[in-house]
Amino acid sequence: MPIALPRWRFLNLQSLLLGIGFLVLVGISAATIYLVERAATDSRELATTLSVEDKLSDILLTIRRAESSQRGYLLTNDAAYLDDFRDAEPETHETINELRSLSVASATRKSTLDRVAELVDGKFREMRRIIELNEGGRRPEALAQVREGQGRRLMIQLRDVIEEAIEAEGELAGVRAETSRRTNSWLLIVSLAGATLIVGIGAMSMSLVQRNYRRAEIARQELAGTNANLERIVEYRTADLTEANEEIQRFAYIVSHDLRSPLVNIMGFTSELEALRQDIFQQVEKLRAEVATLKGEAEAAQETEASVQLGRDFDEAIGFIKSSIASMDRLITAVLRLSREGRRQFNPERVDMNGLISGIIETVSHRATELNATLRVEELPPVETDLLAAQQIFGNLIDNALKYGRDDANLEIHIRGRLTAAHAIYEVQDNGRGIEPADFQRVFELFRRAGKQDRPGEGIGLAHVRALVRRLGGTMGLTSEPGKGSVFIVTLPRRWVGDNRSTA
Repeated sequence: MPIALPRWRFLNLQSLLLGIGFLVLVGISAATIYLVERAATDSRELATTLSVEDKLSDILLTIRRAESSQRGYLLTNDAAYLDDFRDAEPETHETINELRSLSVASATRKSTLDRVAELVDGKFREMRRIIELNEGGRRPEALAQVREGQGRRLMIQLRDVIEEAIEAEGELAGVRAETSRRTNSWLLIVSLAGATLIVGIGAMSMSLVQRNYRRAEIARQELAGTNANLERIVEYRTADLTEANEEIQRFAYIVSHDLRSPLVNIMGFTSELEALRQDIFQQVEKLRAEVATLKGEAEAAQETEASVQLGRDFDEAIGFIKSSIASMDRLITAVLRLSREGRRQFNPERVDMNGLISGIIETVSHRATELNATLRVEELPPVETDLLAAQQIFGNLIDNALKYGRDDANLEIHIRGRLTAAHAIYEVQDNGRGIEPADFQRVFELFRRAGKQDRPGEGIGLAHVRALVRRLGGTMGLTSEPGKGSVFIVTLPRRWVGDNRSTA
């Protein structure tokens, strides 16, 4: 038979346990607040480092574009080629100013930016001088300036400085990412340790309550409820931090110099090859003419045909490289746009969905006519949400429907909507090629596409749509049958106030 503790001893033990539990809760709360703030600081510092890498790459890319514009003008004497050159200088200085605002606390970055600004100014002065010579009718002098190689030397110095800075920022990003990971790990450890201690204290209190007093049973139940709530809070917070950390890591991997720096190098060397092509084949033609004087007419004709075929092969290879570069550049641009959208502040307002859809249809009407597609829109209920986000959501869905029609049937797109007590539900239905059930989740994943890959795209559109819908507090659904079409279902709060983000 269990022995009951004296009342005074029970009360002292209970008070001691309650005191320990309170101190543990205070300690856990203080440690959690500190670690959460530290994780937020780590994330901001990592985002700043990634932004610096991105803007440094943008400077190099813009200078390359200006250089290509200048060379296009020198080769063709067409002033239209100078549009990119004229836009490049203010755009570059604006990017440098943005980098300076991000580098206030870093003397190393300031020194690097001063050197970059000096080289950029020197490069633009050199390019302007050559353009002014050509515009003044002194083309031979302009070409002589190009052959002198000062611009190439400046470009090499600028590229080396920027690539060294990007490499340094990449190393810093790795350090900060590791710091963020450790902070999150400590947060998880502190939370789990605290929860474990609280559970242990609750178990001891419950044992005392079962032996002696009914009133202590009520206290045990309240403590157990508090513990359960604390565990849920820890679980949700840990899941959010893990998701944020994974997104940051994915973003860092995509936009780091592993993608951007090689792309810039390839673009630069491709431009160099294009610039050299004319000189190379002029020399080939000159040699062919000299050989023709020494050989017979038949052999000369064969060599002419061979040189022409060589030119075609060269142009085909350059075209393939430029096409691949353009595709990769579009992909990087789309990812950066998606990242910037994720940081954009949304502003709720009343949106006339009928007017919004009409505007989207008007922009795609020419394409719809070419595809012999029919777009039918029912009366749509209004919703209070972010206007730009809504335009992007339904613009992507309608564009997707137009893109994936069937060859054996005229495309029909049907847009309808309805209201519930708390939500507005919109459906975009088509009779296109449809989606396999196994791919329902895949089509919403970043860089993932389903079905036959015979349409241009990077696999970002639907992932962007779902992210926007979630940020607006809604959910995204899909029903589809291969060969019969798809229905994309967007559910939004009737009145979004900016803080009811969906966790679906």
